[in-house]
Amino acid sequence: MNTATLHETTAIAAAVAAVIASHEPLLIPLSKLRPSNRNVRKSGGTSIPELAASIARVGLLQNLNVVLAADGEHYEVVAGRRRLAALKLLVKRRNLAKDFEVACLLGSDAAARTVSLTENVQREAMHPADQFEAFADLVAEGRPIEDIAADFGVTPLVVQRRLKLANVSPRLLADYRADAVTLEQLMALAITDDHAAQEAAFYESPQWQRSPEALRDHLTHEEIDAARDAL
Repeated sequence: MNTATLHETTAIAAAVAAVIASHEPLLIPLSKLRPSNRNVRKSGGTSIPELAASIARVGLLQNLNVVLAADGEHYEVVAGRRRLAALKLLVKRRNLAKDFEVACLLGSDAAARTVSLTENVQREAMHPADQFEAFADLVAEGRPIEDIAADFGVTPLVVQRRLKLANVSPRLLADYRADAVTLEQLMALAITDDHAAQEAAFYESPQWQRSPEALRDHLTHEEIDAARDAL
């Protein structure tokens, strides 16, 4: 690392530390929280019911970032719009009181948009394969499928499908993480639990015969189609 880069890294670290240190932890009644128009995330939100179910089950695991509103009585949420919407939904469903105290970090008005952008830009989505394997690990620990589904706001069928994908050959999962195998191909290969058969169907087939339909046909070629076979 050259001197300029070292100075830049040190300066960025100092700036981040200053922003973090300037935030004051508060418990704020939900009724005093409202969305901010300075939240940089303008789209999304279709998974609010699932997030609400997760919060109801395991609690709010991440603070909201807020600034004091112009009226001096309310707080605007500059980072955590989906979490706020999920909490409001729980109030609407009478799962939470409207004055439920929410863990928040109070920041300066001047840094509102910067805080919102930082939280959204720095967030890195989990790879789907990590979720498959995490579900499998939870089952291995003895967690019932129904409980896992409730924790993550999905149906037990979704969990069962993720578990099926987690049972695909480790070699294929590694290539899925490297974008050499698509999710649709992985789903087709998951029709069998035989890792050797999965790998043979994919790696021994030419590229043009690796469509999900072709892979599925390859793995079921010995089965009898009851709709077309008189026997």
